[in-house]
Amino acid sequence: MLTAEIKDIFTPSEKGKLLVITVGNSLRSDDGVGIYIAKQIKKCKKNIIILNADSKPENIIDKAVQIKPQKVVIIDAADFGGRVGEIRLIKKTDIQSTSLSTHSFSLSIIARIIEEDTGAKVFFLGIQPKSVRLGEGLSKSVRKAAQKIISCMSSIY
Repeated sequence: MLTAEIKDIFTPSEKGKLLVITVGNSLRSDDGVGIYIAKQIKKCKKNIIILNADSKPENIIDKAVQIKPQKVVIIDAADFGGRVGEIRLIKKTDIQSTSLSTHSFSLSIIARIIEEDTGAKVFFLGIQPKSVRLGEGLSKSVRKAAQKIISCMSSIY
């Protein structure tokens, strides 16, 4: 089950759009969880604005700003020391101490740019990976966590 707080971040605002940005590298095992979620959501619902940044989140900043979202959720594999497959909202203040994925550009900088240019509220949703070593496919626990997020988003929209 997802916490009420996590479910709430996916609840659309009457004031504007919800943008979901997924980040990851499908060639690094569980780091591909964001990409997996993006592909599944695109199959489920057409009214969710989702940008798949792959391993280059800096490349989608302009597009994210053009969308002018009210709320942004950034989904990525994150090593926060939790159970494999655990889903956690990560505070901006904790981004520096949390290993988010394998990309080199800071998600906190991306979030700050989006916030400043759009006024959107940005949330970070991390999924504890089992492994981000070279290899394709998600571990069973991470795939199960991804399915919970997909189900949540699908039921809201």
